[in-house]
Amino acid sequence: MKPIPVISKIVFIICILLMVSCQPTGENTLNTPTPTPTDKQTSSNQIIDETIQEDGHSDLISEKIPHGLELEFWHPWAGETDEIVEELVDNFNRENPWSIAINSISHADQDVLIKDLTEAFINKGKIPDLIVSNSQSLQAWYAEGFTIKEMDPFIRFDSDVSAEKTLPEILPIFWNADVVDEERIGIPAYQSGQFLFYNQTWGNELGFEDFPGTIETFTEQACAAAKNNLYDAISENNGTGGWIYNSEGLSLLSWLRVFGGGDLINSRSQPILTQPENIDALTFLFDLYLDDCAWTGKEQQPYAYFSNRFALFYSGQMEDIIKQIKYDNANGNTDKWVVIPYPSTFGKPTVLVEGLSYAITTENEERSLAAWEFIKWMLAAANQAVFVEETGVFPLSNEVIEHVDVDAEMYTIWKGSLQYLPYAQAEPSFKEWYAIEKVLSDMGWQLTLYTMQSENIQNILADAEVMVREFE
Repeated sequence: MKPIPVISKIVFIICILLMVSCQPTGENTLNTPTPTPTDKQTSSNQIIDETIQEDGHSDLISEKIPHGLELEFWHPWAGETDEIVEELVDNFNRENPWSIAINSISHADQDVLIKDLTEAFINKGKIPDLIVSNSQSLQAWYAEGFTIKEMDPFIRFDSDVSAEKTLPEILPIFWNADVVDEERIGIPAYQSGQFLFYNQTWGNELGFEDFPGTIETFTEQACAAAKNNLYDAISENNGTGGWIYNSEGLSLLSWLRVFGGGDLINSRSQPILTQPENIDALTFLFDLYLDDCAWTGKEQQPYAYFSNRFALFYSGQMEDIIKQIKYDNANGNTDKWVVIPYPSTFGKPTVLVEGLSYAITTENEERSLAAWEFIKWMLAAANQAVFVEETGVFPLSNEVIEHVDVDAEMYTIWKGSLQYLPYAQAEPSFKEWYAIEKVLSDMGWQLTLYTMQSENIQNILADAEVMVREFE
């Protein structure tokens, strides 16, 4: 039996995302509904297009923004990232020619933001003017007719009235995430990749010339590291050494993709988790853990384990690059390490990408245009470079790379990660993914239970399918 707190968390998160489905509507299915914008949304887009026609392309958007507007901006960033955002917002507030004042409000994390905004939409509470959220939540809100503005009229207006480029050429892997039935409902704001962190120095000492590119070589190296720690003179590291087992949803999905699975729903939007490829992936993880080539630690973060050779590999996001460097510097670790894609079973490595997008949530036209100017300002290459230097995430466009400080301590490792962009796969864009991700995490956790047997893997996947269907 699964512990109640784990299931409760899954149910809580899924209910947050799908709270709108609890309202009186028609038949609920896993199908992504065809978005039907509200009358107000349709009117908003018509107003923008009609303005273009009336002005004969003579006025810029900026001339239609009153001076002194105050806009509310909700986002999920916290801690150091929130401080970066606050600094950028302050710069915009000082520099913009319309005296727009952006009031930036952190909602602690993505779950809290989704909960707060969903409740505000349903209860007709105070709605911000613009937000940053994941694509799945934008789709859910848009499908329910809540105010998520379509962005193409703004882009079209800019291109029609100005010969200058108003948006950078955002890379397709990021740009294509926010389109629903040919309607763009968001603009990429922040994109991070899921990688394996690999200790090159230790790997070389273990007799390996290069990082593993296949499942077989990954297993060989992980087990060699575990064997090394078991038989060295240090008793404290017994039972460690390989990959730090990670059951987070994106890590589990990466392993499913490695084995050619990870198609979570079919063309009829039905969950299909029991595919043979998924069974193979979970069997691989179970065997790796059973053989002590993967292990779980008590520390929530992997930085100390990795720095002290308790792990040859760990799964992490690009934001962990800077955090790992800081930990190594503070503790005198001089091992060289890199971030690498998940290994391959068919010649193509796996790098999953997840991100957040800007969306305009006000119905007021003047405020919408002001929000659009802020989004464009934040996407300027120099401002995006600030994000990259402080967080280590992907550049949204090639232009950003030129603005990143080559003397930044994270630069070499970060620049090395960019070579894997051609292999990048976007996380599932359908709105149910945010709920399914929590189910995958619980599924991965079950593989580590002492009662677990390999013959139970198909049942775990089948139970996960049932759980997903219960939230249709």
